[in-house]
Amino acid sequence: MKLIKNFAIVVVSLVGDLWLGLGVKPQVYDKRSSVKTKAGYYTFVTMAALIAITAVVWAFFRIY
Repeated sequence: MKLIKNFAIVVVSLVGDLWLGLGVKPQVYDKRSSVKTKAGYYTFVTMAALIAITAVVWAFFRIY
């Protein structure tokens, strides 16, 4: 039951962050952190996907 409660809290928190982030204006973001090349963009997306998949697989094996 505790696992389900914690999961629900995390999901609600992420949805809230997404909801609040939709109204952020582009002027808020730092210009220095933008990706200038396609290679940099693809590297970032690939690394983010690998980290997300690794976290899910790790959590799956920890739970089961």
